[in-house]
Amino acid sequence: MEKFCVSIPKIELHAHLNGSLSRATLKDLGCLEEDVQIYNKSDIDLQTCFQLFSVAHKATSDVNSVKYVTKQVIKEFADDNVLYLELRTTPREEQNMTEEEYIEAVVDGITSHKSPIVVKLLLSLDRRRSIEEQRKTVKSIIKFKKLYPDIVKGIDLSGNPSFGEFYEDLFIEARYNGLFTAIHCAEIKNDIEAERILNFNPDRIGHGTFLHPESGGSQRLWQMNKMLQIPTEICLTSNVICRTTKSYKEHHIQAWIKDELPFSLCTDDKGVFNTSLSKEFFLAYQHLNLNREQLWKISRNSIDYSFASNREKQELRIKLKEWRQENMQ
Repeated sequence: MEKFCVSIPKIELHAHLNGSLSRATLKDLGCLEEDVQIYNKSDIDLQTCFQLFSVAHKATSDVNSVKYVTKQVIKEFADDNVLYLELRTTPREEQNMTEEEYIEAVVDGITSHKSPIVVKLLLSLDRRRSIEEQRKTVKSIIKFKKLYPDIVKGIDLSGNPSFGEFYEDLFIEARYNGLFTAIHCAEIKNDIEAERILNFNPDRIGHGTFLHPESGGSQRLWQMNKMLQIPTEICLTSNVICRTTKSYKEHHIQAWIKDELPFSLCTDDKGVFNTSLSKEFFLAYQHLNLNREQLWKISRNSIDYSFASNREKQELRIKLKEWRQENMQ
């Protein structure tokens, strides 16, 4: 079954660029062994995960390194038989790089990669920043959306969910300027913010961990989620390792499966959590009793939830259908 999960063509909708750096890539960038070993800690929780990002940020502090890791991450996803990838990253300023130079470097990495994979870019707002700082970032994102409309597709709200807040007007402006919205929602228990995000009705939400009452949410939030049918980006390993869910068998995805709500399987941070999308599919088979047909449907349905163009979606559906005819008859 592991071979099946590797061979099935997959769609990745929730992958943070800096969290996806493999240990090999970090070493290529000259990271010290003790820094790389931090990624092997067994006692990781949600707060520790955000500390680990400092290792990747330190390794990608100039334009050349950002472009390099973008190409490496894309190659690694392609090697895992991912046909379509949405990378997301937060524009940031370093001593040798402006925020817009950072975005340009990521776009350059996407446009210059040689892997047989369709790649789109989602740019994130860091919830720890002030509304003035986030508004400045939105202007940059809109600028690059106009410059690269086929690559820059969406906007996200990410960062440590214990800090900051959701500024709806920024996402209204982004939506008005043609950007899709994929927003981290209920990654920790925060019913008030979760309701505000659901009321905004984004194109997708990330995690949704604390929406269902049995996983710490509320009946009100779950009814809203059922009514809106917003596709949810599910990250199994991430949630278990960060301890926002107890185990794979008790993962909140069970509620989505039971109520037949739309979701996709994603890696979140494949470097930090030492996973791959194939591993996430295999975990779903192992712990959620999903069969081959159900796993194939997860991949096919994820095409519908993606921010690909209609033409790209149709081409991806054809590839999934042809693969099924050749491998599942």
